Amino acid sequence: MNLVLIWKEEKLEPFNLEISGLKKHFREQEALRGVDMSIPCGQIVGLLGPNASGKTTLLKVIAGLLEPTEGRITYSGNKGPGPEARQTIGFCPDAMGYPGRMRVRDAFAFFKAMYSDFSEERSEEIIDIMELRNLMDAKISRLSKGMKERLSFALTFSRDTKLYLLDEPLDGIDPVGKMQLIQAIVAMKPDNSSALISTHLVKDIERVLDSVYFLSRGKIVFSGSCDDIREEGGKTVEQAYLEVFTREGTI
Repeated sequence: MNLVLIWKEEKLEPFNLEISGLKKHFREQEALRGVDMSIPCGQIVGLLGPNASGKTTLLKVIAGLLEPTEGRITYSGNKGPGPEARQTIGFCPDAMGYPGRMRVRDAFAFFKAMYSDFSEERSEEIIDIMELRNLMDAKISRLSKGMKERLSFALTFSRDTKLYLLDEPLDGIDPVGKMQLIQAIVAMKPDNSSALISTHLVKDIERVLDSVYFLSRGKIVFSGSCDDIREEGGKTVEQAYLEVFTREGTI
């Protein structure tokens, strides 16, 4: 294993994430094949690609939930990998596991106890935005998939943290819910924090993205700012996405 993790000991502002040559192997499968990325402070970045392109694996590696096989990751403002990384990175998975009897209010209490950057003020605001107020006593196991997605998002954005990782946050949510969630990302993300959003629903999310990375079969096949795509390329982000992945033979 050839892995270098650099954690800068002093508290640095702004928070930035740099990834170089990142690889992740599962036995004989290459899930990530040399990923290079840069997530600047304050930006909302799209990690776009079809299913099974490696998006979830990449987010889990960034969050410290999976150990890379090879590569270089630099987190400014963090002291160490694993649990300490997760104290300044909010990860919203595609499917968050909850104990069967846990109620919605219990989940918020758990996050409050777990994370020092949990904000009561942010929590109250996002509960109303995601229309969870009347469900606080409901068992999570009884919620629809869409409401579970709203809950996972609300828990993640109850934290006033440096980097938000959102894995397919729009899946299973109705059109009105998608609009609410997208508006909430813009409203709730602190100015000095960044967000990396993985999705294949490009048309729904592209209007709030600053830049994009297209991931195909574990490799970045395109990256750029959304303004450049529109102004220099004369295309929407969705049109660029369809063009690239048609050429890649993955859609």
